[in-house]
Amino acid sequence: MKQQSGRNKLPPHWIRHSHLFGPDEYECSECGSCFKTSARSCPSCRARMTWTDDPQDWIDEAEELDMMLGDD
Repeated sequence: MKQQSGRNKLPPHWIRHSHLFGPDEYECSECGSCFKTSARSCPSCRARMTWTDDPQDWIDEAEELDMMLGDD
């Protein structure tokens, strides 16, 4: 997901996507490329990373699974 350009733009960072039944993925906030591990800079666009954001995607996956199974 690309950030808005201009004054409100966040510095380059990793967006960690955690999954219930799979390994974490790291998405570059600059170019959107995904990798299995994080690094100091993006291998694709060479942006220097400053931090990692964790939106906790696994929670959405758990809620979807709960709805499919009908567990309350």
